[in-house]
Amino acid sequence: MSQRPIDELLRELEDQSRLVRGLHAAILESLAIPPDDSLLDSLAEAEASLRNIEGEYAARRAERQPGAGEPSRAMGLLLGPETTGLRVETMVRLKPVPTGIYHLLDPETDPLLTVSITNESFEWRRVCVSAHIEGLSARAIKTVELRPGDREPKVIPMLPSLLPEQARRIVQVQRATLQVRVEIFASIEDARTRNPNWSSLIESHDTHSLLMLARTSSFNSVADPSTGTRRDLSKYYGAWVTPHIEPVQAIVRKAAEKLAGRRIWGYQGERDPEATAAQVRALFDTLAQEGIAYVNSIIDFGAGPGQATQRTRLPRESLRQKAANCIDGTVLFASLLECASLHAGLVLIPGHAFVAWETSRGSRTWDYLETTMISDGDFEAARDRARSLFACFFDPARLRPDDPTGPRLLDLNTLRAQGIWPME
Repeated sequence: MSQRPIDELLRELEDQSRLVRGLHAAILESLAIPPDDSLLDSLAEAEASLRNIEGEYAARRAERQPGAGEPSRAMGLLLGPETTGLRVETMVRLKPVPTGIYHLLDPETDPLLTVSITNESFEWRRVCVSAHIEGLSARAIKTVELRPGDREPKVIPMLPSLLPEQARRIVQVQRATLQVRVEIFASIEDARTRNPNWSSLIESHDTHSLLMLARTSSFNSVADPSTGTRRDLSKYYGAWVTPHIEPVQAIVRKAAEKLAGRRIWGYQGERDPEATAAQVRALFDTLAQEGIAYVNSIIDFGAGPGQATQRTRLPRESLRQKAANCIDGTVLFASLLECASLHAGLVLIPGHAFVAWETSRGSRTWDYLETTMISDGDFEAARDRARSLFACFFDPARLRPDDPTGPRLLDLNTLRAQGIWPME
């Protein structure tokens, strides 16, 4: 069976992605609660087809591209183990680079790049690898000792730290240059003293083009070029939950005026879900009085084929602009809950998000709120809508445990324990 041209696969991938996004919109814009079963079935079928096309496209791209670190003909035929005994391969792992959450990534699990070095010589090699993004990052440096003739490559993950001031200036998608340098340390015996003189030899010094997303761009997943699979990054939405900023604290202070004793008390006292809900209602009503309008402004630029990024406003931006889409409103309301010492959660379903809160401390029982309905000012309607969406999308008959893009509830306390701290 002949393979389809990669350009044809790319067009099909983009068409299928648009179909999936259209079904998401149709489900969420439908007034039916729960959504129509035929729409949900069509969505499941379309998403399965999309995953198949993504896999085929990734495999074809891997076939067309030379191996990472493989020298081009323009470099000559001697750049490799034949001259220095080392084989060096560099692979950029983040395509594109999610600038807003970059500082939270773990280099062991989510490196910007990996450098694979194999010592094919018969001598020990001490090698220093350094990498940095020009004008944007500090230099990451790693020195390793390589056994002679060891055919097992040493893989070095690297994540150069972004410089905070420079990173804050990335407000639009832009290109950047990654420099990677590999040096060999060697000693030559001094003929007169018989002592070793240490020096370094540049094994390779290459640049790679990076696509840096805007700081406010959020990403559910990013493609790993080494495997063609998606790496789930949705947990990093927790970084957009910023409870300590003054505009959020001001809303919580106003909400306290609506409650008995003019205070927000969190989970103090006996377990009382109704008392917790009263505090959430006060936050909802206060936010409604601020005039926050639902604005479906989510499209962002910089995504690769079959991927979609979206611009996520920080809570201070939503409050200043008095506008929020579903994920903006979710991280804003979660910020209010966390500021009020209430346990918050982020609920992600295909094409949509809403907020959750634990009904009493340690109960592991959650309630839900649709933040796109804040401007309507009807707390009960917003809660009923979110409850129905949760019941529909988290129906065990529909959940697929192996689906990285499926519905999920992100427990904010768990995210904080994992080191996902507020962005500001």
